[in-house]
Amino acid sequence: MSGNVSNETLKKYARKASEVFMEDPVYMLVSKNEKIRKTVIYHGVLIRLYDSRNNGDLFYFDEEERGLLVLRKVVRSLQFSQFMKCPNFMALFLLLPYVLKLFSIIGKFDSRGVFGDDSYMISPIFVAKEHQKKGVASALVKKAAADILPAGYKICLDTQNPANVEKYEKMGFRLAKEEYYEEDGLHNYYMVMEQD
Repeated sequence: MSGNVSNETLKKYARKASEVFMEDPVYMLVSKNEKIRKTVIYHGVLIRLYDSRNNGDLFYFDEEERGLLVLRKVVRSLQFSQFMKCPNFMALFLLLPYVLKLFSIIGKFDSRGVFGDDSYMISPIFVAKEHQKKGVASALVKKAAADILPAGYKICLDTQNPANVEKYEKMGFRLAKEEYYEEDGLHNYYMVMEQD
């Protein structure tokens, strides 16, 4: 499912993501102020979801609206120009220093160089806080894998949270590469799932 996802649905999931990603290491570097961080997360995720919908990326929703997984081709990365297309661009303009900080961090990640063009990137995946640790993310990954892996594609992701590495390994991913960005004190773990 992609092109027929409404703006209201995307906004609802962006609101959920702004709660889920509050402790994400990248967003923690963007701002220590919780209100600013939550706003940057909301708009960043919303723009990613708009872009995914408009470019035919693959959306996987939990039937009970507890979580979401989006697969996009690795060749497409989030660009600063996409923020200019946001319906709330003026609100984002006030947050420009934080948005620039976000892009200075994520611009270092090289998913395409690590995984290649025959891969789909999970971007994003999240489960509402009250439904975490109930198998929702695993079920979404399983659905996506059933669609993508038999077609000869890989599914990949990156995470900056070391605690997530073991969780993704249990879902069938393996660690492909690890990088450390000393200036940010940030690890990036590139993980991949391939057909057995």
